[in-house]
Amino acid sequence: MSIASQVELTLVGDTDHKQNILDGLQELGAVHLVQLREAPLASGPDAADDLREAIHYLSSTPIKRRPQRPADERPLDEVVREILDNKYQREDVIDRIEMNRRRRQVLAPWGDFEFPQLEEIDHRRFWFYRVPLGKRALLETVDLPWQIVHSDQRFYYLVVLAQEQPTEEDIPLRRSRTGALSLSRLTAVHEEALVRLEDLDAERESLTRWLLPCSEALDQSLDQRELLLANEQVLDAKQIFALQGWIPEAALPALSNWVGTVPAAYRLREPTVDDNPPTLLLNRDLTGGGQEAVSFFQLPGYRSWDPSRVIFFSFSLFFAMILADAGYAVLLGALLLANWKKMSTPGSLAIRLRNMAAAMLGSAVVYGVLVGSYFGVTPPAGSVLATLNVLDLNNFPAMMKLSLGVGVVHLLMAHTMVLWVNRRSRLALASLGWIIGLSGAFLLWLDYMATEQFELTHSPFFWCLPVWLVLVLTCSSDRPVRSAKDVLLQLVDGVGGVLGLTKAFGDVLSYMRLFALGLAGASLAATFNELAVTARDSVSVGGFLLFALIIIFGHGLNLVLAIMSGVIHGLRLNLMEFYNWGIQGEGYPFKAFAKRGGSKWNH
Repeated sequence: MSIASQVELTLVGDTDHKQNILDGLQELGAVHLVQLREAPLASGPDAADDLREAIHYLSSTPIKRRPQRPADERPLDEVVREILDNKYQREDVIDRIEMNRRRRQVLAPWGDFEFPQLEEIDHRRFWFYRVPLGKRALLETVDLPWQIVHSDQRFYYLVVLAQEQPTEEDIPLRRSRTGALSLSRLTAVHEEALVRLEDLDAERESLTRWLLPCSEALDQSLDQRELLLANEQVLDAKQIFALQGWIPEAALPALSNWVGTVPAAYRLREPTVDDNPPTLLLNRDLTGGGQEAVSFFQLPGYRSWDPSRVIFFSFSLFFAMILADAGYAVLLGALLLANWKKMSTPGSLAIRLRNMAAAMLGSAVVYGVLVGSYFGVTPPAGSVLATLNVLDLNNFPAMMKLSLGVGVVHLLMAHTMVLWVNRRSRLALASLGWIIGLSGAFLLWLDYMATEQFELTHSPFFWCLPVWLVLVLTCSSDRPVRSAKDVLLQLVDGVGGVLGLTKAFGDVLSYMRLFALGLAGASLAATFNELAVTARDSVSVGGFLLFALIIIFGHGLNLVLAIMSGVIHGLRLNLMEFYNWGIQGEGYPFKAFAKRGGSKWNH
């Protein structure tokens, strides 16, 4: 759990060997390049677009061939065109099948018929109309030959014989268009299209053997593009060129070994106060799920701290408190175990999400046992599970204390880390003030709840509040104090810090949702159980079926709502309340100049 220490790299090399040096630097894969000049590449279509489209198309094929490098020596460009031709033809056939289906649906009420030759019917044509059942009387005014060929719950299906299309005066209805093909002919065309679709699907499946070469070609294309972009970012001066970037301290031995093999020299410099290095979070896969949440929302600044592990464990706890049912947690855990192997690729996003899900569900099982809820059922008195039921969701005062206590501890952790980051600054004393103030106020509230004859000034925790006021008022800014004006500005900053009390109060109360949502889910589960039992006992025939339907759909709905609440509100408490107090400044991600899949510094 850390932010990687960065060192500024300045590298100077021989222009004649520029491409080889840049290619070697890309192979090293450890430097975040800094743009030294504005020279963007010419705009235009990306050459890799066709490869991306072809790979995406083949990857979504239901049945794929095994990964291989085909012996066929055709140019890859030709293969890509064949893949895309298959894609476009398949899309066209699917569109034709859908249009045919709609046409047959429209034509079905009129029946299966073929149009006769015009000469056979005195050059008259058939005109088709749908007549609402309530407007049957309109047909009495029609002078042209007509016939109702079908009717349903809504319409009469009318055929009129006329040389020209009847006007609105002739027939005050909107004409229906049936097309020139008969129903049987449309069915035959539909069958032909299905056969063509099967042929294209078989060809698509055969083309999936090119997935590996296409993926490798895409990686090479993107690597080459980044190499060209890097070439445009360096400075050229006659026989030498220069580039700058940031490199993790852990990668310096590899850099030293590589530079010894090329005609180049480099200089390293520690970042100064005015520098803004990129943020590189270093976390193991075990707790890396927290890093994914942090990276998705907002990266901390380089000089801040990495909250990934704190968010990993606190998010797991919040999810458990909101789910509040061991039965639901075990059910979700079984689904996770069924997909465990698929999510076990080392270094991938899947394994990090898998480990986070395991921590969330493990915490949920433990918390569910503590509150004694198993699909909304409480274990019977005297059982082993009943002895483990030490928390009562219906004990509102106790659950309020627990929820608010979790919130206070969570915010205290944020202030503690800010204190450590600012340990060489006066700002650390303001964080210390908040730690004393929050903990003191919470303990003072607990004292008030436990004491019948409570007197504010007699509580030892009351004196935490003046200490908080003094520290926050005088230390909320690190501006130098050299004059009366500086003192006044310092106090203005302090007043702004003190006014944060209302925000702190609101943030602590936000943690009440942990108790409220957990109680709501448990109540819904118990309600569905009662409804199911009532339905079973009150219906003599089919009672068990009603019982099963209510249990399945009721608990399914409750489980979905609990998962959504746990994820949304768990993230909110971490990334809103906690983040606002614990993270100062926003960083930007470290992006190593590296070949695809060849750098451990890119996540």
